[in-house]
Amino acid sequence: MTHDIEQREAALRRIIVDAGDTALRFFRSRKAGEYELKGHQDILTEADTFVEKLVSEAISAAFPDDLILGEETASQPASAQSLWVVDPIDGTANFARGIPHFCVCMAWVCHGVTELGAIYNPVSQELYLARRGHYALKNDQPLRCTAITDTRRAAVELGWSSRHSQHHYLQVMASLLGLGASVRRGGSGALALAWVAEGRTDGYIEIHMNAWDCLAGLLLVREAGGKTGSIPDSAEGIFNGLPVLAVAPGIADELARATGIPLAASLPVAPETVRYPRPPISLIVEDFPGWGMDIYIGGSSGVSDVALLAEHDIGVVINCAVNLDIDWVSAPETGAAPHLLSHGAGPVRYYKLGLIDGEGNAPEMLHAGYQLMRSALLQQIPDKASYRNRKRGNILVNCRGGRSRSVALVALFMHLECPERFPTLDDAIALIRDRRELHPDEWFETPKPSLIRLAEHAIIRERAIAAVETCHEQ
Repeated sequence: MTHDIEQREAALRRIIVDAGDTALRFFRSRKAGEYELKGHQDILTEADTFVEKLVSEAISAAFPDDLILGEETASQPASAQSLWVVDPIDGTANFARGIPHFCVCMAWVCHGVTELGAIYNPVSQELYLARRGHYALKNDQPLRCTAITDTRRAAVELGWSSRHSQHHYLQVMASLLGLGASVRRGGSGALALAWVAEGRTDGYIEIHMNAWDCLAGLLLVREAGGKTGSIPDSAEGIFNGLPVLAVAPGIADELARATGIPLAASLPVAPETVRYPRPPISLIVEDFPGWGMDIYIGGSSGVSDVALLAEHDIGVVINCAVNLDIDWVSAPETGAAPHLLSHGAGPVRYYKLGLIDGEGNAPEMLHAGYQLMRSALLQQIPDKASYRNRKRGNILVNCRGGRSRSVALVALFMHLECPERFPTLDDAIALIRDRRELHPDEWFETPKPSLIRLAEHAIIRERAIAAVETCHEQ
């Protein structure tokens, strides 16, 4: 993941400056009045489409598998797994009328979370950059929101959108004025957000904003210590846009109440260390097609709770973790030696895969896990006293946290066993993230990219095996 981000970070710096310099050449050579209207007060210039094409071609050349959501060619992307969100010129009305207050705005979204953002004003040569959990910079100097606590001293910017009524807009304006704040409008929402991160202003509000205008700026504000409203984490949500609130922390609560835009929960500075609460086990799929059992995912606390397993009729457990073992022995073996006292029968049929949570697994290992899961469900237990658990029941796949290794295995199983319902691996992962209550801020490791690659490798291997078997049958 770190390597992927650093590659895109370097490309982002290069591409946005090239795009901005191109926009600036258009700006200096434009003729007054040469623009078209996309809609009411929504201006399109020739430069928009040219710059977006330039950016799209550069991204596609560097990262051919990444998706792009651009303002001028906007259509809902298939996923937000690796998505560039681009506004070739934000502030087109300023640009078209010769006002030197516009910018190029770009963000890179990974699994629904904005990881990188950049805003470049080519007129002033101000380059704003943000990387989640690491920095917010302008021309490589750190940014910080203001420490203001009195709204009567605050200067805020209010963006206007025709998607909401004038009455709603004026209500928000009146609320801000009622707080004693000074209200301005500059005509570029992206630069307005950058100015909040820099401390030039204390807040920015827009009742509805397109993602290409704001994702980069919202990341800048958060990394500069400010607070923002919630941000969508799906391709559909990103495409549909959002209400925007970005504000210095000392006046955030008052502005949230005044605008009616709730603040998002605080985001962690070090995402690799955060753990969000979730149930000990989660039901992922009921009555899985073709198998007639429910599939659960859980962590170490859930898999260790024998009563909880019995409550959900879990008769099969697959432990994905190499660094986790479970001792459920309820009937020790007769005459066992002292060092074997924990050997014997437990309450479930227990299978161990033993994946590493990250790099280091053999390429075939997750495919072996898929075969293990199928085999565990197909296995017929003999009618002998030493085999106590003959009933299959439902299945629980676990690892330490129930959020990466187990997610990768269950998603792989769901896709391969029921492609009609889960036509892609991403479809299965998306359902698991919802059912397992995995937080968007931790999707960089739910499951980890290395485990996704293992799952993709397993799909290729399984299809190759199936093709060979089909040939033999014919």
